[in-house]
Amino acid sequence: MAPWDCCRNFVNLSLICAAPGTPENPSAGSATWQKGIPPPPWSYEYAYPSDCIRAIYVVPQFTTGFASGVPITTAVTGGAPAFWNGPPVRFQIAIDQIDPTTGKPSVSGFDQRVILTNQEQAILCYNRRVTNPDVWDENFRHALTAGLAARLAIALTGDKGLAQLRLEEANRYIVIARQLDGNEGLTINDVTPDWIRTRGISYQAWEFSPNIMFDWGPQLTMYY
Repeated sequence: MAPWDCCRNFVNLSLICAAPGTPENPSAGSATWQKGIPPPPWSYEYAYPSDCIRAIYVVPQFTTGFASGVPITTAVTGGAPAFWNGPPVRFQIAIDQIDPTTGKPSVSGFDQRVILTNQEQAILCYNRRVTNPDVWDENFRHALTAGLAARLAIALTGDKGLAQLRLEEANRYIVIARQLDGNEGLTINDVTPDWIRTRGISYQAWEFSPNIMFDWGPQLTMYY
């Protein structure tokens, strides 16, 4: 319901497979797409972190190479490491059938959540499942306790009015958290121009994109 700061975490994504022609898969590949490589239009397929509740955005590695090292991006090398300062990279959550013995896609594999993107060596920012209350921030704690109070009010008293008050309180903290976390996050001012939107291009299926509003998700449902 909000990109809670107290749950935000970063991780280097674990590569499952890469498209032919990439540094990770220099083979020529087949003429048509086959199971075992990322589906078009994506170049990389990564494993979905086991502790991830919600993926927020994907960013590249922060260095572009060293004076005497091997570059990790297509940037020109020969100088000091540079830091990334661009927009988040488009990605999409999907499932693929992964063979547990090889860790690669297979027709006979088992369903597993994956992250598709065109970013090499991607880093994921995500909401992590956090069970330690000592690291919860104040707004999250207030929203959680108010939400639990609404559930308990129905179970203990059956008073929908009392439960309604607690849900309204929880939603107020959720809205405050969205505002505060939005101010602290990546500021993106890019928008999709109207002359592009009229042609049916609005990037609705690209997860978090600098071209669309962030989908915060629902609030707690009221009792009526």
